[in-house]
Amino acid sequence: MSTYVIVEEPGDWPCQGDYLLTARTYLQHGLPTTGGHGRIINLCRSLDHLSAGYYCSLLAQARGHHCLPGLQAISVLQPQQPPAKLWRKLQGWLAQQSEDRIRVRAIFGQCEQSELAGLARYYYGLSQLPLQELTLKRGRHGWSVRQQQSLYPLALGEGERTLMLNHVRTLIGDEADPAAPRYQLAILADLEDGRASSDALALTRFTRAAAAQGIRTEILSPAAIERLPEFDALWLRSETAVGHYTFEFARRAEQLQMPLIDSARAILACSNKLYLYELMVRSGVPMPPTMVVTRSGRHQVADLVQRLGLPLMVKIPDGAQGRDLAMASDETQLARLLDEGLGRSALLLVQSRIPAEFDWRIALLDGSPLFACRRYRPEPGSRIRRRKHPLDLSRIEALPLTEVPERVLQTARRAVHQLGNGLFGVDLRQQGQGCVLLEIIDNPWIRGDMEDRESPDLYDRLARAFRQRLEDRGQHALS
Repeated sequence: MSTYVIVEEPGDWPCQGDYLLTARTYLQHGLPTTGGHGRIINLCRSLDHLSAGYYCSLLAQARGHHCLPGLQAISVLQPQQPPAKLWRKLQGWLAQQSEDRIRVRAIFGQCEQSELAGLARYYYGLSQLPLQELTLKRGRHGWSVRQQQSLYPLALGEGERTLMLNHVRTLIGDEADPAAPRYQLAILADLEDGRASSDALALTRFTRAAAAQGIRTEILSPAAIERLPEFDALWLRSETAVGHYTFEFARRAEQLQMPLIDSARAILACSNKLYLYELMVRSGVPMPPTMVVTRSGRHQVADLVQRLGLPLMVKIPDGAQGRDLAMASDETQLARLLDEGLGRSALLLVQSRIPAEFDWRIALLDGSPLFACRRYRPEPGSRIRRRKHPLDLSRIEALPLTEVPERVLQTARRAVHQLGNGLFGVDLRQQGQGCVLLEIIDNPWIRGDMEDRESPDLYDRLARAFRQRLEDRGQHALS
């Protein structure tokens, strides 16, 4: 993707470059590149309603160009207060200030004052304004952000201009090459975290497949959410949960109208077993016989055993990937597990245990099977506890999709149909001539020489799915 800087007059930019366009040129003629794809950094003097800067962001959206800042961002330039956690980090520094009003300049999320770097990153990610000034004011109840306004290059000091030029050069890169990627994809992954959904080998293979589709990838760390506006799409490869940083990344990407895998709704649906159970039962997807137990019903041990039999699986609804799971082999164990679980959660799921040598893990991409594995899990323990990582407790055998029983694939398709497009892992257990759904994972593991072993086109299909989403986004920019 070619990147251009847009200013109102050529003299507004401190140096010359082929990437420089005036607002007049862009509004009248668009971008010099062919194919309709491109990225613009809108540094016009004003972004106010009906100004030249406003119209540049407006037409960028209509033309399917990636624009910093986007139209939605400049339409709502009201300073939101940062989270309390960020304020607490600033309290020591703010307490030493003699002035009651402080101006903070953020240059692509960077700040010359190291103490205010976190604040600068936060507001860049929130507003997408490349150059901005925040006004902090001390009041009766403490400090607050009173004003947020866009800056343009000539208003910057020497050090700030250096920050700006360095960052723009990074974004532009070597785009004189006609084979330069058209799109930029952020992969959220912490490869030092043993719970990451992909390892370095898998991400290397995906990066090669993405490059063949004109997509450049970059690993984004959990602390770099402010950089999301610089990318065209997002792929979550860290273990997800509601309230986790991955959920915040997904919500921010959706605010930016970025294609992503997977959505905040998918995280919400798959991270709560009760939500998933209700959704699947209403849709007619078979699941193990299940009862919901509340704190008022914690003593109904005999009734649970009579209805569901033994052994029984006791699950805390919030959690995925086999966490917060225990097995009761008799009534005494069940009573203890109910007391333990209801001390942590207002509801528990109690399910019949269906014996099986292995479970199926079927991954589906946009409703079509992507790969298949058999997972040989050990017996669950008799205490509810969060496991370190389920992969450490499972033996995985990858199989070609042609070796998976059709009834297993059909059930997997029916299950994810309720969740829409995306990347899902469906865990199923065969029961007689049919099978039952155990769980749906919103970001299934894809590891080199493990899940991908029998799926040679796995990474190509993923890359094509992102390419299609990106092209659809450009075609429906105003929808």
